[in-house]
Amino acid sequence: MRPAEDIPVGQEIDCGSYQLTEPEIIGFATAWDPQYFHIDPQRAARSEFGGLIASGVHTLAIYQRLAADGFYQDYDVIAGRTLEQVRFLRPVRAGDVLTCSITVRSVEPDRPGRSRVLIDGRLRNQAGKEVFELEVDCLMRSRDDRRSV
Repeated sequence: MRPAEDIPVGQEIDCGSYQLTEPEIIGFATAWDPQYFHIDPQRAARSEFGGLIASGVHTLAIYQRLAADGFYQDYDVIAGRTLEQVRFLRPVRAGDVLTCSITVRSVEPDRPGRSRVLIDGRLRNQAGKEVFELEVDCLMRSRDDRRSV
């Protein structure tokens, strides 16, 4: 795994895409966010959304999976510290293809062996419109890691 010092600061990194299905939206929401506009297509059609939408928690989980596969797996992540400014900008619907990208805002030494990394993350739909964004503050192992082996 690469140390935090190798992270390209300021560069937008493509972390891949994911397409949602209606059964997946209903299944996730049934287990974790059972509000009618996530689980009942008929009632959702009469809502202000005009149809079924994915749970925000589901949208966040999709972001995390894509970011983990497309970025985090290459670096020695210690832990997440905070998720801030989490914003759900547009409804996410069955058939939407969400593309994840991150931009590392900064990498700063925290203490020997680790760095604090600030990341801006986003999901865009197939039309290129942002549907989700957040700021991530996490800790990653540094090149000068002096842990005993």
